[in-house]
Amino acid sequence: MSSETTQFVPYLLSLRQLALKHQYRFGVILQGAQEWNHSLIQHWLKDSNGNTVFQLGGDAFDGVRYVTFNKGQQLLGQECDLLICDLSSGWDANSFSAALGTLIGGGILLVLGANTLSENPAEIWLKKALDNLIVMSPDIQPSLPSVSKEAHKIDYSQQQLAVDNIVTVVTGHRKRPLILTADRGRGKSSALGMAAAKLMSERNIRIVVTAPSMASVSPVFHFAQTLLAGSSGQKGWVEYEHSSLGFIAPDELLRSRFECDLLLVDEAAALPLPMLKQMVNRYHRAVFSSTIHGYEGCGRGFSLKFQSWLKDVRPDMKLQNMTQPIRWSQGDPLEAWHRASFLLDFEFQPVSDEVNVESLQFSHVTQKNLLDNPSLLHRIFSLLVNAHYQTSPNDLFHLLGDEKMSVYTATHHNVLLACILAVEEGTLDESLIEDIQLGKRRPKGHLSPITIANQLGFAQAAVQSSQRIMRIAVHPDVQNQSIGYRLVKNFALQSSSDYLSTSFGATSALVNFWRKCGFQTIKVGSQRDQASGCYSVLMVKGENIYWLELAKQRHAQHFEFELSDSLQEMEPDLVKTLLSENLCSDTQAPISLIHNYALGGSNYESVAVWLRSFAFSIGRERVTSLSELFISKVVQRLSWTECAERHQLTGRKQVEAYIRKELLALIDDLHCKLAK
Repeated sequence: MSSETTQFVPYLLSLRQLALKHQYRFGVILQGAQEWNHSLIQHWLKDSNGNTVFQLGGDAFDGVRYVTFNKGQQLLGQECDLLICDLSSGWDANSFSAALGTLIGGGILLVLGANTLSENPAEIWLKKALDNLIVMSPDIQPSLPSVSKEAHKIDYSQQQLAVDNIVTVVTGHRKRPLILTADRGRGKSSALGMAAAKLMSERNIRIVVTAPSMASVSPVFHFAQTLLAGSSGQKGWVEYEHSSLGFIAPDELLRSRFECDLLLVDEAAALPLPMLKQMVNRYHRAVFSSTIHGYEGCGRGFSLKFQSWLKDVRPDMKLQNMTQPIRWSQGDPLEAWHRASFLLDFEFQPVSDEVNVESLQFSHVTQKNLLDNPSLLHRIFSLLVNAHYQTSPNDLFHLLGDEKMSVYTATHHNVLLACILAVEEGTLDESLIEDIQLGKRRPKGHLSPITIANQLGFAQAAVQSSQRIMRIAVHPDVQNQSIGYRLVKNFALQSSSDYLSTSFGATSALVNFWRKCGFQTIKVGSQRDQASGCYSVLMVKGENIYWLELAKQRHAQHFEFELSDSLQEMEPDLVKTLLSENLCSDTQAPISLIHNYALGGSNYESVAVWLRSFAFSIGRERVTSLSELFISKVVQRLSWTECAERHQLTGRKQVEAYIRKELLALIDDLHCKLAK
């Protein structure tokens, strides 16, 4: 090893000793030539024998656990003493954030390859952030960072309290759920695993874990199996004597009505509110845990809306927020750097003045504006994080780096109230569109044009220019004041695209909002989104687009058919909302036959086809007034048993009596309208 690098190794060893003393983590960026960087790392790896080393990206060093630059999530649930991040092969903010979370107190982050970053605004932002780490090059030998003289220790008391609280959910009274919130690195997942192991070792118990993905809860199973000597397990399953811990996806859990003694809902903030409410009503011993900040999602809607609802229906609920980190000490420099650089903290200006919606100012914010004004970028990103469960560090870098993305804002007296994140799509060439329609190619991006061309058959939609509204966010202090509506209206006026679109996980409230903004539904997905548990909806707004009316008609026919097939599980309330703009049946239902059935004549099977046609022909106003039971049986064609279970009835006899009574009321109402 050359003398040029030898002199720097003692510094790294001293930095490591300082980190161990305080259980802090430090980040170092190496700014030498590739040969110098690699020589220094190789020598230090020899002197760090026994330490666990992970590497993200670049060419793998000997003896390290290596993953490519975009696969950092594969390291979740593991720990390392040294993390090497090589940017020369690429950059992925989510992957980096996941890998960084595996670096424990006393650990060092080494970053190299920053000289390969471009002048793209996103990479300029990254370079500025990296400059705030400890900089080391052949010409720069830094001094040790200043920290307090007092040595820090990791405090496990909050984690132990979490374990005790989880156990109490089982051993205490029913209907006293626990909400467990924590920032990343606070030991939330390990607490779930430790509590599960304790319960399984003390009693015969069935514990179910549910979460948006099995990968996100792998640490729960890892800790449980580690603590249960003699247990057996496989992916998503641990068995010990007569006890079990198993993973079930959220939608499957509710559909199968699986019985268990304890339900653990991890990353609950990423699940839709209606799904969480069903879990509360069905499972009387449950823990709902969530990461409030970090790349998993902010969970603000979870903490504000779900918790307030839960306090009403379960007044004896318990809430614990874990603030003490257990992988590193409080005040860790690398955590502070990560939070500041990736905008993981919220920065809301309170809205103290009453907002006059007629005085809103609307602006198009360029990426250069965002780069030049970090405070504005932070406020915009805070709104986006607050509004959407899936916002991640990657979104920050896409926002800065994707030339096709645009940001539009609404402000009042210089206070940011709302923002739209939109992306340009379309203007594809005809040969590519033909391949898309034949299923041969699916280019990245262009979600709306590709869906319309491929699944609805309108090639012109992919030829035309469009903008898709990816996100809209309104400051929580001023929601429900038509600010979002006015921002969308202004955005539409400013857009020069042939049409606008938006796609999202459908709820009745969201569909109604976009409908108010002039958007029309043309496609409903046939499967629930794995993370949100919602069906996706594609809505379009445009003037003088010849294919739009035909697209609506095709969608209406498709939707009517799918309601008794792939969409049987759709929530009846959402069915009514979507039906109210998609009534397509022009079949004349025999009212006299239906009336006779309602009075007790005939049987259901003889008139079922006419009852369904009747439901599609009674008009928007009456559709929205239909009962959920009527929707479930007549429109979605669920079984008598399922309908009875969903609506707490004893069986077919009661369900049919309810439907007959509702039919009589509908027919009487129709007759009254005709008489007038």
